[in-house]
Amino acid sequence: MVYLVRFALIVFGFVCAIFAASIFLNMLLIGSTEWIGGEGPFLYLTIPAFASAIGYSVFVPAALIIIYAELTAWRDWLFYALGGAATAVVVIVWKWRPQTEDISTFAAILATGVVGGFVYWMISGRSAGIFPPRPTTTL
Repeated sequence: MVYLVRFALIVFGFVCAIFAASIFLNMLLIGSTEWIGGEGPFLYLTIPAFASAIGYSVFVPAALIIIYAELTAWRDWLFYALGGAATAVVVIVWKWRPQTEDISTFAAILATGVVGGFVYWMISGRSAGIFPPRPTTTL
């Protein structure tokens, strides 16, 4: 039962991290344009769309980082923030294969990864690696 609850917490943390990254990316989009007036409600529809695209793109690298953190019981917030940044770099290089040197877009995606990693740490990473104690056997 403990493993099932831990798995549910990991999935919940991952989903929350994806939505936090989506909201952060949308706030960067709002800040860089003048959509705050009439087009603002449209951005509420883009949060789930960005979340599904982010979740699809980062699932494999984030799963590897999460598995490593769970197996080693790594609970440091910096590990998860840097893991989110590393996941963002993997997405930038592996998925998008950038043709131009648009530094502002890369910085926004990198910051989005850091935010996602930090939110995952807040929900699931602080208790990483908690397993039930094994019974001691005496011979």
